[in-house]
Order: sequence, then structure tokens, then C-alpha cells
Amino acid sequence: MTTARIRVFALLAAALVAAACAAPDKPRVERPEMAAAVGHGSHHQVAGQPSADELAAAAEAGVVHVVNARAEGEFDEFDEAQAVDELGMRYHHLPIAGPQDLTRQNVAQFDGLLARIGEQPAILHCASGNRIGALFALRAAWIHNMSVEDALAEGRRHGLTGLEQAVRRILEKRD
Repeated sequence: MTTARIRVFALLAAALVAAACAAPDKPRVERPEMAAAVGHGSHHQVAGQPSADELAAAAEAGVVHVVNARAEGEFDEFDEAQAVDELGMRYHHLPIAGPQDLTRQNVAQFDGLLARIGEQPAILHCASGNRIGALFALRAAWIHNMSVEDALAEGRRHGLTGLEQAVRRILEKRD
């Protein structure tokens, strides 16, 4: 065997050893651990306000989108939009201050946002998950034509609690 061939084989062997010893990719999870998690869908997790550390863990786990339904000025511990951006995720803000913001227009925006997110991993949150659950319930009724009871069940699966009676009144009033 010539010296040139020996060098080629040595380089190939070194490349194979380096590839075999390289750290494997971290497994990606769609639902990172969150203290305030209250519900989930197949590709998203509903939670109360995530901490900066939880957002960092979510980014590390492969979460692509963060949807915030908290009203302007409701949270000021850190700049969530900036933190999400710096972590390489996409930030979406749909402010829902209370029942007065549970409108067909906001539910249509929420539905469009979910369509754009698709199957990419996402965290959807407000302070407790309650407003996200309300949006899911109204979406189920108004967009997917579910009955009031089925829509409320869908909302509860996604964190609906304290706003359930308000959502029920809105749905029973159907215009």
C-alpha cells in the first residue's frame, strides 16, 4: 500500500471516529416541564406565565412559538417578547384582559395564529391558562361548530376555569 493511500485511509478512519464520538443531538420534546402547565394539545402546551428559565428550557426543548394572551402592562418581571426573540423562538401577543375581549374578532385571530403555528411546538399562556382555555372553547363553538357543552369541555382541556361561566353566557347568547 502506498503512503498516499495510507494517509487517505487514516483520514477516513479519523473522520469516522470523530463522527462516532460526537455528542448525539439532544432529543426534542414538544412539552417542556413547566410549573404552571395546565393543558395541552398534540403540539402545544397551555400554561400560566412562564419564567425566563422556563422559556429558555422551552427553546432548548425545541419549542418554536410562544403565544401570550396577557394584557398590555399586566406582566413586567422581564421583557417576554425580547426574551423569546433572543432565544430564537417566535413571539405572538393576543391581549385578552377579560371577558370583554372574548370577541369573534379575537377568536378569529387566535384561530389564524393556530393555523400559522400548525404542528410546530408552541407554548400558549396567560397568567393561569384560563384565557387560553376560553379562546379554545369559543373557537370550538364558533369555528368548529361544536355544541356549547362540547366547546366548554374543549376549553377545560386547555385550561378554562374561572371564565367558564362568562364563556357559557357568550355561547348561549349566540347571535
